[in-house]
Amino acid sequence: MNTIGIIAEYNPFHKGHAHQLQELRHKYPDSTLLVVMSGDFVQRGTPAIFSKFHRAQWAVMGGADIVFELPSMFAVSSAEYFSSGSVRLLHALGCDSISFGASHTQVEELVSAAKTLDHPSTQESLRTLLGQGYSYGTSLRKAIQLYHSMNTSLNTDNSFGKNSEGNIFSATKQPSSANNSLESSNHLRILDTDPNTILGIEYIRALHRYHIELDIIPVKRTSSHHNPTLGDSLPSGTALRSAIYASLEGNASISLGELGDDASSLKDDTCKWHHYLPSMVAPLALDIVYAGYYSNLECYYDMIHFTSRLSTKEELHVLQDMSDGLEDTWLTASALSSWEQARKSLKSKRYTYARLDRIAAYSLFRRTKEMFHKCHQQGPTYGRLLAFNDRGRQYLKEKRSSIPIVQKWAPFCQQATGITKILCEQDQLVSRIWRLTVDNPRYRDSHYDYTTSPLYIN
Repeated sequence: MNTIGIIAEYNPFHKGHAHQLQELRHKYPDSTLLVVMSGDFVQRGTPAIFSKFHRAQWAVMGGADIVFELPSMFAVSSAEYFSSGSVRLLHALGCDSISFGASHTQVEELVSAAKTLDHPSTQESLRTLLGQGYSYGTSLRKAIQLYHSMNTSLNTDNSFGKNSEGNIFSATKQPSSANNSLESSNHLRILDTDPNTILGIEYIRALHRYHIELDIIPVKRTSSHHNPTLGDSLPSGTALRSAIYASLEGNASISLGELGDDASSLKDDTCKWHHYLPSMVAPLALDIVYAGYYSNLECYYDMIHFTSRLSTKEELHVLQDMSDGLEDTWLTASALSSWEQARKSLKSKRYTYARLDRIAAYSLFRRTKEMFHKCHQQGPTYGRLLAFNDRGRQYLKEKRSSIPIVQKWAPFCQQATGITKILCEQDQLVSRIWRLTVDNPRYRDSHYDYTTSPLYIN
């Protein structure tokens, strides 16, 4: 095993992320830890709190060897498309394995759940449930229940995925009723754990879909993904972002002398959010927050609302994920006084907040259904380098990638054609929009994506 691939957002990079990298480094000391990271917007469809270059720098400082940007066409999409784009990029970059944090780490059970989700009868149920207006997560669970209630046998390809010892997992035997009941319970339990585990299953499904064989290395996640408070030593990204924004609203005073590694004794104190970052990262993050170099969500929401009021029904209709006459309701909602109110009015069983946030982002990106599907059919066509260390430099010298590795962004974009040109243009647009959300006007110029070189971390 030479190169371990990790798919991440690092929004922001915290001790939980560093823990995963340290665990991998301890177990595989000679491997290159390669990260594919969302850029300036994340999967949910909102701007990352800090820039992609800062987050990539902190990832290398925290244990990664090299960080590449996941093109926004794949980064800002549903779990299925996000996973497919990320896994295909890892494969194209020459990774031998994939690692992800999850609360459930039994590889055989994760593979079994992925196979069940990929079974034709499950997929048929899934399409029906989605058509009835259920969210993707709810549809997955209901489809799994229907599959096991019918006691349908599994007829998937034997060569599906490998674990870290190289064993091939398959499910070709027809389960007995007792085994089926046990599998049903296990699969539902896995799907009810945390979003990272579900993403892990989506990664495994992508391996199967594109006939990619990578070793699967889950790392135990010990914190709650959506815990709203900072009570755990390894925080959730949701709680950490909330604490950062809360400290800004309260004009909290943060002392650099308070920095320390032990956060276990801390109470839910938004002023101490920096304790949940690795010690070498925390001072840099504090400096950036003090400088106002972070995404201001209120500014972003105003951009969304402004765009919605300018849009026509025809322009909304062609956007990716806009369906079932939502454009009419969207235009009505745009007349409300804020995007927060519009978003709340649009929320339904079919349209979750995450899906609405992605559609809102697509309206800014001008991302159409046709553009989206062409790019996802092709997959990632380049790997943009963001940050690396000496081991990452050695990886670059080995030239394991089957696609271009981009170190000089401007000339690459200028020469790009076809799907690559579309991907580049979307990445440029996303970065320009992110800069406009930055709190301090000093950092709102649109050139940084061209002028910032990959960061070497010694």
